[in-house]
Amino acid sequence: MKNLLKNVPALISVLRSRTFAVGLLSAVLALTVYTVSMKTYAVYIKDGDDVLLRFTMEDNAQDILEEHGIVTIAADVVDFSGFVGNTGEINITRAFPVTVTADGVTHDVMIAEGDVSDAIAAAGVEVDLDDEVSKDLSADIQEGDEIVVKRVEYTTSQQTVKVEYDTVVEKSSAYVSGVTKVVEEGQDGERLLTYRHKTVDGVEQEPELISDVVTVEPKSEVKVVGSVNAVSSMDFGYTLENGVPTSYSRVITNAKATGYSAKAGAYTASGRPAMVGHVAVDPDVIPYGTKLYIASADGSFVYGYAIAADTGTALMDGRVDVDLFYNTYYESCQNGVKWVNIYVLD
Repeated sequence: MKNLLKNVPALISVLRSRTFAVGLLSAVLALTVYTVSMKTYAVYIKDGDDVLLRFTMEDNAQDILEEHGIVTIAADVVDFSGFVGNTGEINITRAFPVTVTADGVTHDVMIAEGDVSDAIAAAGVEVDLDDEVSKDLSADIQEGDEIVVKRVEYTTSQQTVKVEYDTVVEKSSAYVSGVTKVVEEGQDGERLLTYRHKTVDGVEQEPELISDVVTVEPKSEVKVVGSVNAVSSMDFGYTLENGVPTSYSRVITNAKATGYSAKAGAYTASGRPAMVGHVAVDPDVIPYGTKLYIASADGSFVYGYAIAADTGTALMDGRVDVDLFYNTYYESCQNGVKWVNIYVLD
């Protein structure tokens, strides 16, 4: 213990010496340098085409940028994944201006990356499926892009329109030449038209026909046109004036005339062959073999010259005045009931 106490003055002398002070300072500096070097990071800052190397003790990207006087805005994209060892990298993607116009308002938007849909969203504009956008929604956004959103609405309407019937013309020897008779009335049909109406920003476009359906089929009109001057080809040589014989023994006016036909080779009640020109009568009123001329009072129907050759129940009981023979059942049906004048020639 005595020996230790003897060395104290010497120790104090050493601690007060300049050499010790320099050594201690060097040690402290060395420790400080070591500590600082361990806490200092090298960071590469990529800002557009510029690449800067900076040193920092910060580990937050925004703090590092502020430390070195690099200003960013909210729309800029700052990418920093941290330090690996003592080295790191900060990438700055600068926002650029684009415009989005919708509903009559133009929005100025700053955006750094993304597509057209991102720019529209940044402008706070909503787009419906029917709306029209001036650029493809998935296209990458470019500086200076001017995006226009047009509001589109679709509606439909229906319209019923007439389908006009057509006319079928048939020739018949049952009518005098130049006379036309409608035997079946035509009936118009209907079709349902469906249109799609497109409105762009409140302006209606040309309607588009999207459906055309016939809902009621039209019915054709059937006309029969007289093909010869008279049904009968017989000619007894009488002179006609205004469609009427100039001489006759008597006339039965407003007579009821019907039509009939028979199978080929048939004969009449008088023994004459059943043929055009041989007509059925009441033989008590008009004897068999009497020559006749038959036509309507207005001349619209001319059976022509005929011979009383046949009879029937309706004729005998007075329900019909004359039954006119036709070659076909169809022509006899076309005759129907006609009101004629029967001119008795002999």
